[in-house]
Amino acid sequence: MASSVFQRLLAWFGFAKPTPIASPMEPLPEGASKGGVTAPPSTPNPERSAVGASPPSPVRDPQRPETDDQAVKPEVAIRQMLKVKSLEEAAGLKSPEDVRAQTLSELQELRELPALKSLAQGFARIVSRPDVDINEVVDSISKDQGLSVRILRMANSAEVSSEQRIDSLDVAVQMLGVNRVRQAADAVSILSLPSSAGESLDWKHLWVHALGTAAISERLEGLIRGERASAVYVAGLLHDAGKIVLSTLQPEAYRGVLLDAWNELEPLESLEVARFGVDHAEAGVNFARQNGMGEIIVQAIAYHGRPDQAESHRLEVALVALGNFLAKAYGVGFSGSRLTERDGEFIDHPAWQIIEQEIGRRPDVDQIADQMKVFIKKLRTQLAALREGL
Repeated sequence: MASSVFQRLLAWFGFAKPTPIASPMEPLPEGASKGGVTAPPSTPNPERSAVGASPPSPVRDPQRPETDDQAVKPEVAIRQMLKVKSLEEAAGLKSPEDVRAQTLSELQELRELPALKSLAQGFARIVSRPDVDINEVVDSISKDQGLSVRILRMANSAEVSSEQRIDSLDVAVQMLGVNRVRQAADAVSILSLPSSAGESLDWKHLWVHALGTAAISERLEGLIRGERASAVYVAGLLHDAGKIVLSTLQPEAYRGVLLDAWNELEPLESLEVARFGVDHAEAGVNFARQNGMGEIIVQAIAYHGRPDQAESHRLEVALVALGNFLAKAYGVGFSGSRLTERDGEFIDHPAWQIIEQEIGRRPDVDQIADQMKVFIKKLRTQLAALREGL
């Protein structure tokens, strides 16, 4: 009996079963000899084979013995061993809810978008001239997101603005006056990308993309509606402000997000939500509302990637969506993400259906595409030269 138990243990651990040695009391196997005499072959007993044979034992995986309620569960034991409620806690990780809450809290404290230092210094030189022309001031401001945000916030402050929201840089500068704009210049002239962000990311490509989207959106508005509004330009300029916002909060983390998006592990927005709890559209909307930006700008930031979901100012959002698409398609700067097959073609963009609904007619999309091709070629050359000077 002891030998039988031991052999079962060996088999359970995966060792080969040893060949049994016949005892004097056991019959010899067929063909074996004892004392030189060959044992005759045995005749099988049909009745014993059918009745006396034992049923085969179930085959068990030797690596997975059966367990019961008394067995220790490893996932429970490791938490008890480490004295934590969850393995995420042990690794210093936070729940998605906690990550989102932290990001939103940090957004509440962010009041400035970093300006490109070279542009800010040029802006300060322009407004310091006693004979400065207001159009020069507006043109200088319109080249930079950080400068635009500060001037619009000043113009919409309670002490300057009426109840009507100001989205136009022209109107903002006229309301503030050159003296107030000079005061703003004193502040923004020292703004530049934080050293931590500057070491990880060079946002000049995104700045060119934003400036290109603004110019293209404004040009599209002129072709489609016959007039141009500064609000569309500013909406295009700030449509990707959320990327600057997130990279300002956590430069290295956003660098990793951009790298994973480039390697097409997941869409950029999904990676942003996984890391920050919000995507760049929501981060940009929070920043814009906190800084008193108008609803056209807010809607463009929120829905330039899905204009059919815009809650208001659908025409302006559609124009920015098309401007963003063309800027990517023609390589005007780089936004951190590229066009894919799911983005479709310019002539089939869902924004055209919205434009048709808003203006009451279908624009000549093919003709507009040809005109924009010429316009963007010139724009790209101008922006490339401008970027070299930064």
